[in-house]
Amino acid sequence: MNISVVGSINIDLVYRVPHIVKEGETLHSSAISVHSGGKGANQAVTASQLGANVSFIGKVGKDAFGNQAKKNLANKGVNTVAVKEEGITGQAIIQVSDSGENSIVLFPGANFLVTPEQIDQESDVIRNSDVLLIQLEIPLDCVEKAIRIAEESETVVILNPAPAKELPDSLLKKVSILTPNETELALLTGIEPTSEEKLIEACKVLLNKGIGTIIVTLGSKGAFYMNNVEHGFVEAIKVDVVDTTGAGDAFNGALAVEICQGDSLVEAVKNATEVAAFVVTKMGAQPSIPETFKRLRA
Repeated sequence: MNISVVGSINIDLVYRVPHIVKEGETLHSSAISVHSGGKGANQAVTASQLGANVSFIGKVGKDAFGNQAKKNLANKGVNTVAVKEEGITGQAIIQVSDSGENSIVLFPGANFLVTPEQIDQESDVIRNSDVLLIQLEIPLDCVEKAIRIAEESETVVILNPAPAKELPDSLLKKVSILTPNETELALLTGIEPTSEEKLIEACKVLLNKGIGTIIVTLGSKGAFYMNNVEHGFVEAIKVDVVDTTGAGDAFNGALAVEICQGDSLVEAVKNATEVAAFVVTKMGAQPSIPETFKRLRA
């Protein structure tokens, strides 16, 4: 199972608060912790822990946080040969409320110093992969470059369109699997998925753009999948939520592994939902995933 991840690497500064701070409000935090993060890194670490061979293309800063982030990826089994060093490492200031919800302020740093030229130089990493997993925390021209290479090499492309932004049809038609949440789906289609009918309508808009499969993550409501053959819901697993940070990333990392293994779409979504449910029971976006999850995929 060879997966290439092109994306962001951050250090997360996490503050525990009674509720997400309001405008003009000052809150005392009951705890602070420092975690490895970044959507790309979160997804890569999840896939690696589930048994995939994961290679990462991205950038960290020439600073202590950069060394920390790169070592963390390597310690979690991710190949970091294509992770370069420049500028200041990306950082996220995250508030986590007592109910487990979060609010994030993102400083992109070195992630926005990734260039199409760097992607091109590391093109063999993508060409030799079964799946390319990519997000939108690096410049869009880099995303487009990576997806173009994947298309040429017939590598499956999973695009997690987060943070939410408008995307050109020329990019979307090259995507094998798109994994938006409800907010991202609304931005991409102009349709608020306020009902099942609206959800299906929005997904059809994207399918008509040439995307192979849409998987919409619905938080506590689970996930909805749709392509030109099948569609349906997968219920969320009820757990005691500690921190929702990284839940979507865990879902995407696990989904990439499932796709590599050739599981059916519904089984892939079910197993990815299971992994995401585990992650929200722990603090931080990259908790250690038990060996039992690997055995589920043996």
